[in-house]
Amino acid sequence: MNIKDKLARLDKTPAEEKPASAEPPISEQWVAEFQRELDAKIISEGNSFIILKENTYPIYSHQDFRDVQKNGFVLPNLHHITADDRHQNLNLRECAFIDLETTGLAGGTGTYAFLVGLGHIELDHIVVRQYLLPDFQHEWLLLKQVENSLLSFANLVSFNGKSYDIPLLRTRFVLNRMDSVLDEMPHVDILHPARRLWRRRLSACDLQNLEYAILGQERLNDLPGEMIPQVYFEYIRKREATLLRDVLEHNYHDIVNMILLTIEIGRIAAEPLRKLDHPEDQFSLARFYFQRQRFSDAIPLLEEVIHDQPNTLLGNEALFLLSLSYKKMGEYPRAGELMRQLLQQQRDHPHAIEELAKYYEHREKNYPAALELVEQGIEYIELMEQLGRESPLNGIKDSLLYRRNRLLRKLK
Repeated sequence: MNIKDKLARLDKTPAEEKPASAEPPISEQWVAEFQRELDAKIISEGNSFIILKENTYPIYSHQDFRDVQKNGFVLPNLHHITADDRHQNLNLRECAFIDLETTGLAGGTGTYAFLVGLGHIELDHIVVRQYLLPDFQHEWLLLKQVENSLLSFANLVSFNGKSYDIPLLRTRFVLNRMDSVLDEMPHVDILHPARRLWRRRLSACDLQNLEYAILGQERLNDLPGEMIPQVYFEYIRKREATLLRDVLEHNYHDIVNMILLTIEIGRIAAEPLRKLDHPEDQFSLARFYFQRQRFSDAIPLLEEVIHDQPNTLLGNEALFLLSLSYKKMGEYPRAGELMRQLLQQQRDHPHAIEELAKYYEHREKNYPAALELVEQGIEYIELMEQLGRESPLNGIKDSLLYRRNRLLRKLK
């Protein structure tokens, strides 16, 4: 979008803006209460007004701030985990971090975003600006202020925003017949890389669980998110600004911790072995890299897991994936050696038996070795059947029988 287009957006007047005589004037007592109780200021236009509250957070106290600052606030490897090349060399200072509080969780045209929080990094602080809707008829002004703020940034960052926040906000712009830059801004939803890293180990990957387990921060006396719509409707009924304090505090912490989590994920992408110290997290990232065919990035992580977790289920999973990584890179002897090592530790690993049999048959042309391995697998399955036990190899019994017949034909 060029400067001319941006200026054109600012000149547009939404359909919902009414003439000055259409609504009663703003109550001075009401305005004073907002300013006094919430330490906020009023933005007004015509007979409409919204509340703006601004806070800061000293990001220089964060452990990785100096490294990020030295790099010009650029996270060059973040796209390795977001799996979106549009995020290459993402500059945090060019990002608007967004989080909404709404009148309901179902979405749809009847759901309003009554609070839009926008955060960004400025020098050595996080600046959080919260646009609050005092009543529904002023929505157009809130959207206009949010749009004007977004025009100052190149990227949008959210937590679960692709599924909820941004579609809902886009709907509100459409219903107010207003244009928005939302569709044109590259969007990083950090929920997805967070799940790739920590879903295997953590019971849940919601923001508050992540900030406690990963960032080491715990909220005290925080308002539960599911209660926020109820609190807002209570405010609408009573018109008491103090009811919104906890809502603003909750939203503020969401934005700050979203920014800190983005930095954490960016640093992990840059130095995974230094930043990830839990084997399950290392394995999760390695498996994602393997799926993305980044085998050279996956191998060091898998080797670290095997070193820390020898002869365990997790270590064996890593050993199998390490063998496949070398196979994909064309290093077949190394892949075969690792697969033999795995079968010494877990003789009933079905995929290892198949992979090693393929290696003997197709790479080494060692049909007797391949046949012996297949026969061992079949004998193990039959033994488990006689004992009335389940075996992981049951799922590949037909494949092993087919492979045995083909190997017998080749040997003849």
